[in-house]
Amino acid sequence: MSAQQLTGTWEGDILDENEFLQINIVQVGDKLCGYTWDYIYNNRKSFCKAYFTGSYDKEKKRWFLDGSSFMENSGSHSLMQLLVSVTYEDLKPVMTGYCRIKPEGFFSIGGSPSPIRLRRVSPQPDMLTEVMKNCIAENQPPKKIKPQKPSVPKKEPVRPLPPPPVKKVPVPKPDTAPVIVPPPPVAKVIPPDTKVKPPVASVLPPETLPVKTLGRVNKEIRRIPVKQKKLHLEIYDNAEVDGDTISVFYNGRVIMSHRRLTGKAIVVDLTLDENTTLHSIGLFAENLGSLPPNTALIIFTDAAGKRYELFARTDFDQNAVLVFEYKPD
Repeated sequence: MSAQQLTGTWEGDILDENEFLQINIVQVGDKLCGYTWDYIYNNRKSFCKAYFTGSYDKEKKRWFLDGSSFMENSGSHSLMQLLVSVTYEDLKPVMTGYCRIKPEGFFSIGGSPSPIRLRRVSPQPDMLTEVMKNCIAENQPPKKIKPQKPSVPKKEPVRPLPPPPVKKVPVPKPDTAPVIVPPPPVAKVIPPDTKVKPPVASVLPPETLPVKTLGRVNKEIRRIPVKQKKLHLEIYDNAEVDGDTISVFYNGRVIMSHRRLTGKAIVVDLTLDENTTLHSIGLFAENLGSLPPNTALIIFTDAAGKRYELFARTDFDQNAVLVFEYKPD
């Protein structure tokens, strides 16, 4: 389907599970975002709402929806992944496909697929959350700015220059003393400034970054306050494993180069410098895989046991940066 045709509220059933399913979608080009709501028909207290992101597979002509985080959960539900396509019946759109339980931490295989069948009941989602608004803003193409024509200054009329004044040379009278003309002053030669100005120090030493990173924008995805000095991070490929490769920087210094993202974690263990407050972990895309852009899931647990699941999106125009603000007790 063309852009903007999936936006709306879709309702139907997970056929093998006797379960109601509602999908609320906003579409920007070939990108989707929104949330799902499902519950058991025999037990309405068993329900969940979860955010998802989605993209279009042009070769297979279907949409892939990947659950990212919970809005509400009765405690017995898991995040889902859906593969769907849209056809028409009696000139009305029908969404069919299947869903499965999303693998936890990308270490296990998801549950067996269950078929789904949905109809669009509204051209607008039931609710537009802040997460969905941010998703729309991130995927909206930039507006083209028309170049302005430079203004042409008006030409002033050329006025003729006045004739130079005529100097009168006095004629010496006879029997008068000769006029002594002093010699012209000798011009003082000022030697050139031989002092070499010191170069302006860059924010990051150029030898710590490859040349091709200098043209990319560093986009901060999250700023997290931490109390512990030692950090442990795990980095996975987000959604489908499609050959994404990254390099990892710590405060502008390469600590991992050309590492491929898979379902197995890339482990990053760091000991923070106690003399510095802000510490940055940068992800640099070496390629975009077979399904652009280069996407990664970063999992971090702080000293209090709070778990963070952060989603990084990198391409040839921008790097993803995670900032830790070190504030020990």
